[in-house]
Amino acid sequence: MEYEKIKDTLLAEVDSGLKFARSLDSAAEFEIYLLYRHRSSVDISQGKVKANDGIVAGTAVRVAKDQCVSFSSSSGISVDRIKLSVREAVSSLKAVSVKDERFQGFLDPKRQGREGAFATEILGISTEDLVSAAKQLAEDARSAGEKIMAQAECGVDWGGFAIGNSRGVQRASTSADNFCQVYAMARKGDERRGAYTYDVTRERVFNIEGLGEQATKEAVSLLGAKKLDVTAEMPTLWIPKAATSYILASLAQSASGRAVVEGVSPIAERLGDKIADSGFTVLDDGQNPASLGTQAVDHEGHPQGKTPIIQKGKLKSFLFDSYYSRVYETDSTGNCSRGGGPFGATLPFESSPGITPTSLEVVQGSKSQEELISSIDGKAVMIVDMPAGIFHSDVATGEFSAVATCVFLIEDGEKRGAIQPVSVSGSFYKGFEQLREVGSDIERTPWGVTIPSLVFDGFTIVG
Repeated sequence: MEYEKIKDTLLAEVDSGLKFARSLDSAAEFEIYLLYRHRSSVDISQGKVKANDGIVAGTAVRVAKDQCVSFSSSSGISVDRIKLSVREAVSSLKAVSVKDERFQGFLDPKRQGREGAFATEILGISTEDLVSAAKQLAEDARSAGEKIMAQAECGVDWGGFAIGNSRGVQRASTSADNFCQVYAMARKGDERRGAYTYDVTRERVFNIEGLGEQATKEAVSLLGAKKLDVTAEMPTLWIPKAATSYILASLAQSASGRAVVEGVSPIAERLGDKIADSGFTVLDDGQNPASLGTQAVDHEGHPQGKTPIIQKGKLKSFLFDSYYSRVYETDSTGNCSRGGGPFGATLPFESSPGITPTSLEVVQGSKSQEELISSIDGKAVMIVDMPAGIFHSDVATGEFSAVATCVFLIEDGEKRGAIQPVSVSGSFYKGFEQLREVGSDIERTPWGVTIPSLVFDGFTIVG
């Protein structure tokens, strides 16, 4: 399927599917979702090249009647596949005996939002281009230091989706992005330490220049780590990759309208309250052209928007789809999603709609990373990667305990050497209240978060 024809083709299939669905049961509500993505990737590990090039396409159908809802999905988007999914959903509805008293119907028609940025050059990237780039990344990493093992991956993803329902919604959106990443492992005796760098964008073709050398430099800097041998509360500096995990494990979960309505969010009753330092502002911007998650509409056809979650420390709003916004008696924020969120755990057409952020953005401060370090008195730890176990935290309480494996010691305003893994524990929400600084070193990460370094007080460090 040609990129320029994706929306028209999918919308035509949606319209045909809805007509067929109404012929089966004119009293029921129907929703049809179609996905088409072209994905190519190349992974080079230990000299072996693994390439994938193919299509991900599928159909999802929901049927509702008398506050009972059923769901069906299938791979492929042919006429036969769509009809099969419709029939299965209608058949499944007959077996549904429990009503959802909160269900008020599928989405009503809304305006169309704006598409994100699109670089036509992305469509021209071939598998051969990906192989060449991945090989160069791995070679750059190995040549930048002794005893380096390197793994590199490059990929391109383009396509779109369409959504339609019997209330008159018929919307579609397309997007394209590409990425490269390299992981370098440095060896010294029995010690092994790794680091990775990446470039991911929808505005241009990815740039591999310097990434291999940077990954190797970071991996080598972690060698010779010493034991901290301290158990104490101390400041922690989370650079963008680490800070991304902090935001995704905390605010991305508790600001969800589902968590709020179901009573498991610790901030559900704090709308309008000051819950963070006044220098902290975070929003979900589903209309930033450069953000990877920007689409014209969300996955039920509502236009994506720009939603301030925390503004100068005050909790301003939550994120909603149409279902939970109606229960909460507010408007959808355009955050209906299908699939596994920022880590893409499941295929979109295989899961029923949920709520996730589109593009979380933390407003940058005024201090560089070096200035953040120099402003710290005494001892602190600098966390440079996602701590292990941080996503196993308790959403209802905000309490967490994780192991930071890539860590440096900060002492009297200077970055010292690497230290061995430490345990970091505390409360996400007390952390927001004790946020000391927001850096200016803002970075767009592959996981849908644009964020600078953050400095917190009050977490317990066990080394």
